[in-house]
Amino acid sequence: MPTYDIVEEGADNTGDTAIDSVLDDLVGSDTTIVFPSGTYRLNELVVPSGMDNLELVAPNGARLVPGRSGDDVRWLEVSSRGFVLDGFELDMRNTEVPPFVRMNSNSGNWELKRLVTRGKVRAATDTNVGSNDSSDARTYFRLSADAGTRGLIQDCYFHEGACEPDEASNRRAVLVESGSGKLLFNRCWFEQWAENTIYAKKPAGAVKVYNCFFRNTQNGMRLGGNSEVNNTVSIKDAQHARQAWSNGSLQRGVNSEATVPTDLSEGIDSYNGTLIVVNSDFYHRYPSSSCGGAITAPHPCQNIIISRVRISYDSTKNHDAIYTHEGQMNDGSPVNLESLRLQNVHVRNDHDSEYAVFIGEEPDTWGTVSGVLGGTAAATNSSYVRNRMTIDGDPDPPVTEPALPSPPPLGEVPMQSAKVVRIDNTGNSSESTFEIEGGDLVLPSGDDGATVNMGWARPLSARRVPNSTQAKGTIPPGEVYAFYVTGGIESTQGSGPATWTVDGEPFTPGTTLATKSFTADQPEEDAWRRAGTGVPETRVVVMKPLSYNGGEPCHTRLRNVEDGSFQYKLEEWEYLGGTHTTETAHMLAVQPTEREVPLGDGSTYSVTAGTVTVDDSFSTVSLGDFFDAQPVVLTKSQTFNGSNPIVTRVREVSQGSFDVRVQEESGLNGHVTETVGYIALEQATGRLDGEPFEVGRTGMNVTDEWYRVDFQQQYDSPRFIADMQTFHGLDTAELRYRNLTGTGVEVKVEEEQSGDEETGHATETIGYAVFEGAN
Repeated sequence: MPTYDIVEEGADNTGDTAIDSVLDDLVGSDTTIVFPSGTYRLNELVVPSGMDNLELVAPNGARLVPGRSGDDVRWLEVSSRGFVLDGFELDMRNTEVPPFVRMNSNSGNWELKRLVTRGKVRAATDTNVGSNDSSDARTYFRLSADAGTRGLIQDCYFHEGACEPDEASNRRAVLVESGSGKLLFNRCWFEQWAENTIYAKKPAGAVKVYNCFFRNTQNGMRLGGNSEVNNTVSIKDAQHARQAWSNGSLQRGVNSEATVPTDLSEGIDSYNGTLIVVNSDFYHRYPSSSCGGAITAPHPCQNIIISRVRISYDSTKNHDAIYTHEGQMNDGSPVNLESLRLQNVHVRNDHDSEYAVFIGEEPDTWGTVSGVLGGTAAATNSSYVRNRMTIDGDPDPPVTEPALPSPPPLGEVPMQSAKVVRIDNTGNSSESTFEIEGGDLVLPSGDDGATVNMGWARPLSARRVPNSTQAKGTIPPGEVYAFYVTGGIESTQGSGPATWTVDGEPFTPGTTLATKSFTADQPEEDAWRRAGTGVPETRVVVMKPLSYNGGEPCHTRLRNVEDGSFQYKLEEWEYLGGTHTTETAHMLAVQPTEREVPLGDGSTYSVTAGTVTVDDSFSTVSLGDFFDAQPVVLTKSQTFNGSNPIVTRVREVSQGSFDVRVQEESGLNGHVTETVGYIALEQATGRLDGEPFEVGRTGMNVTDEWYRVDFQQQYDSPRFIADMQTFHGLDTAELRYRNLTGTGVEVKVEEEQSGDEETGHATETIGYAVFEGAN
């Protein structure tokens, strides 16, 4: 699959010259075109049928600017399969009438991801206020997909809308055109659209609205049957823009509109199927007729399910918070509501003259009816509902936190730093389990056809930002799940046959080599801090050397290493005061077992870890025949059986064994036995779980003078762990480091001075490991 850097191919990334001629020469089937950061002026891109699997990606974000302006001008039109547009700002700030984007009904399996629109998206007909001509309406994104395919619009922000709240426009955000394919909106943000927001009542294909956010925007979601709204928030609490052609303003939440007669040959079916609204929240409280009901069905589709929904409602509009009416198709034929479920529905209604739940059309069959209706206004006109819900109760309030981050600032694109964790259980006959913990967020994604897992976290609050930090569950045979993780992958666990990747590179769940950075001071001698390894099971933990902010000899000491956590302190020697200034140390935690870990190049990497009970005499630890060459051995006491300060020392490291002991300060002997943890690592340089790492040894040239270690790779935020591999200097000593950068570090051997002032130390060999900590 050819990959091109569009700048290297001659495109201008300053925005001065259109890139069309360069882009037209590069586009083709099975082609990836990479856009480095910059601004690109584009007049038009048409991707014809048959030009499949074309991807335009900006890994670090880039900006696209329209080269043309005008009514019904197309900017991007796709008729092919597998098209991807990922990682762009769509900059309309200086375009008077922005062009439209269209994925037409011949397209399929397309993905529009991590896009943010900058500036208002106005229409040429905006001045036709009160024309009463609906043909004045214009669309920004026109979306469809062919039968048997899917379209994904994910992490897309339409938050600046069509115009200011006190203005009128004829521009809608999204029109889902007729088609039989499935459309999935995942984490999209909408505000201040004037004509409509998502207009999707006609398509025969399924429409899914997951994890989205709507605030002060015209008409919300207009849907037919075969639609689902899940974990979505709708807020109406201020003025929003008017629809120009009608000069009206109305925000509903979800509106069922079975008005177009079925014609499957044209991809039209607004009635058949089920409209599902689940795990969603509606805060519609604004004293204006522009504040519509939360879930309305003036033209009900075949079946409606409303479950685990919370609504707070107050308005002057003649809408109930939830209602069904006896509707009809455009041709005058009636629609019939076959079934209705109102399960665990909570509504606070403070409207002066309307109901919390109004049933104008009774369903043929009632599903479960339960929940709580409260507030100062009428509860329901339906005896069936009244007899099954709590009336005049205290309903749960809406959870108004969005399920996606706030819009990114200018110059950034959504989820720009996210890692993509993919769990693939296709080709397997049994389920697999997964657990992911992120530093900031863990959110489900539909990348490359993955199923968007909507049960990734419980309770509901754990699916909203900023609380969505974990994903946990089971993946059935034949399925693929994917998750965006920001703030770094803190830990993973998994069982079963599924294969894992991170950003396309092989990944082993369980985080074989878990690293973290710790910065702390020592306010008093006996002050211990609790820390987590990032993984739930017990690990061998090595946390050394210490930085060199304070000149007094010091090292880390551990205890209670168990169940994914440990305690640590900065330990000075007995002859010193016990307090110490702020220092940084990096931790490496490894399961006590032998492992062969896959690397990014397809090879395997050897690592083993364990514990041994030792005192101040050397004990030999066998590594068997696991390693093919001399490894690097890192050691650290895991216990605090003796209160005298200690370090661990290593010697005679070979392919099959090494010696280890604990060492007290000069003049103190006979330390009690401690459990010492060891991690033995194959010497290598490469990529592990998608990130650079290296493990190596210096020559026998590290003394009490600072010594520079140059890394073999570049790191954004390196984590450095090291230990002496020799015992040439007999005086008690430990390593310290300074000037740690992405290209290297300085280290030295630091002796303690309890016996004399002299700190000169014989040459030693050190072994070290470097891991990327930025992600």
